[in-house]
Amino acid sequence: MTMQNQRVEPTSSSFIAPSWHRCGKMMQRETWTTPHQAQGLTFQSIGRRKTALLTIGQAALEDAWEYMDGRPCALFILDESACLLTRCGHPDTLAQLDALGFLPGSYCAESIIGTCALSLASLVGQPIKTLGEQHFKQALFPWAFCSTPIFDNHGRLSGSIALCCLAEQASAADLSLTLAMAREVGNSLLTDSLLAESNRHLNQMYGLLESMDDGVMAWNEQGILQFINPQAARLLRLDGQASQGKNLDDLVTLPALLRRAIKHARPLSHAEVTFESQHQFIDAVVTLKPIVEAQGTSFILLLHPVEQMRQLMTSQLGKVSHTFAQMSADDPETRRVIHFGRQAARGSFPILICGEEGVGKELIAQAVHNESERAAGPFIAVNCQLYADNALGVDFMGSSATEEENGRLSRLELASGGTLFLEKIEYLAPELQSVLLQVIKQGVVTRLDARRLIPVDVKVIATTTMDLDNLVEQNRFSRQLYYALHSFEISIPPLRERRNSIPSLVHNRLRTLERRFSSRLKVDDDALARLVAYSWPGNDFELNSIIENIAISSEHGHIRLSNLPGWLFNDHPRTASNSAVLPAGMSISAIEKEAIIHAARVTHGRVQEMSHLLNIGRTTLWRKLKQFEIDVSQFKRRNQE
Repeated sequence: MTMQNQRVEPTSSSFIAPSWHRCGKMMQRETWTTPHQAQGLTFQSIGRRKTALLTIGQAALEDAWEYMDGRPCALFILDESACLLTRCGHPDTLAQLDALGFLPGSYCAESIIGTCALSLASLVGQPIKTLGEQHFKQALFPWAFCSTPIFDNHGRLSGSIALCCLAEQASAADLSLTLAMAREVGNSLLTDSLLAESNRHLNQMYGLLESMDDGVMAWNEQGILQFINPQAARLLRLDGQASQGKNLDDLVTLPALLRRAIKHARPLSHAEVTFESQHQFIDAVVTLKPIVEAQGTSFILLLHPVEQMRQLMTSQLGKVSHTFAQMSADDPETRRVIHFGRQAARGSFPILICGEEGVGKELIAQAVHNESERAAGPFIAVNCQLYADNALGVDFMGSSATEEENGRLSRLELASGGTLFLEKIEYLAPELQSVLLQVIKQGVVTRLDARRLIPVDVKVIATTTMDLDNLVEQNRFSRQLYYALHSFEISIPPLRERRNSIPSLVHNRLRTLERRFSSRLKVDDDALARLVAYSWPGNDFELNSIIENIAISSEHGHIRLSNLPGWLFNDHPRTASNSAVLPAGMSISAIEKEAIIHAARVTHGRVQEMSHLLNIGRTTLWRKLKQFEIDVSQFKRRNQE
């Protein structure tokens, strides 16, 4: 964009007087100092930055100089800082300017050469002409300078075009000439910029269409195929490059439903159809989008692989029911957790929930999900202990379809539009940590053995019982993933620090059991007081298990103090040394063993409850017990004692 509408003034006294005032404070009129000149790598760097201006501007300068037919003058291109980039003109004029120091690379700023059109045009952003004694420096009295700034399409100063000659050879049309040249250069720069931007958007669009998981085809009103991405070509057994420009009817036999929709320019959404191509029948789920314009109707067709769509539609997408309204808020700590949980539900950022085993981290995650805009979407829970190595990476990352087998949706894709709940994130294999980080930062996942990026939109909620900061320092957990998860952290205190909530938890559990057993249940005040006094090393999970056991064994559903197990009366306060947060220096195997022992202690050796607490199958638990030589019967004996 140039100064196309600026009126050309023969003089510019309104700008010259302030310039003289500024120069009078900085320099002497009688002395002339050769301008500082950028050379070598510095000047090369400036030239590279101004490649577009130089490429277009030099051609304009050469055309103008040819038109002048050897007139004794010089033409300059300067950048926005008034650095002289290039010049052309009469050899005698250039030699005289050399003596003054006006060479390629010279800085012609006001603070260096004083009042002059070369500096003022960039400074005030308007066409300027300075002649003779209008210059502050006496060395420039013999000269006349005209200069017009050039602006880019964002209105920013890009440079200027200048004409220099001796004052007695100046012409009244000189400033108009620089304005015309600047306009030509500015318009060419704008055209190039718009063309480059258009090409960039076009390349981005083609890149997006080619990287989509679905096939994409586009054709005009005459049925001529204008675009087909590799996925559509592969699905329809076509040569993508050779097919473009041909009539669609010559390539495939369209299903009747699709032909009717095209004839009447009606859209289709996820319609299951069958194509015939290369003497083969091909099932697909299609979406048709007519583009109605004055010159005719064109069409865009999306082809969704039918097997993948069926797999997606029949997947067991998790639905959860727990909400914040169901939580007891009788103590400040629980109210704090609910407050932060509701804040977390408002954003799409990842969440890290910390706390001991059994404090109800998954319930908080479910409540966050149901409080969020994603409540209608899936809640996919993943136990990261199953992905402690990369052996099951295909299940976590998914796989692309091959000639031998169909592709597999990843856990991340299954959770798209909803929440991905990652339990015990500290166990996740390093390779899968990188996959998760890509999802959090870029919203895409790359399936195993595939290059295609698949967009996914998930809210990640992770839990841990460990100090991830220490694991990061020991290079056992991704630093970048930790920073991403650590941005919003919810810490759930152990039950012993939320004793005021125990009565509500007990009564809520009894109401649930009443619905299950269809009978009334109640608890005496002294029994409830004993439950409140106990430290509950297994937290909420242990409390719920005990309430269920004593409710079943109580007489007529009446829980008395005598129904409570004896060990509830021999409670000793837990110390920091036996906290559920394990030492960070332990190996993964040691952590697993300690977690199993802790679960055995909490459940008193009951394998079914241990399996539920650890969130692993009973077969896996028995194998781990044998591997670590853990005898659960000793925990049962302690309970009996």
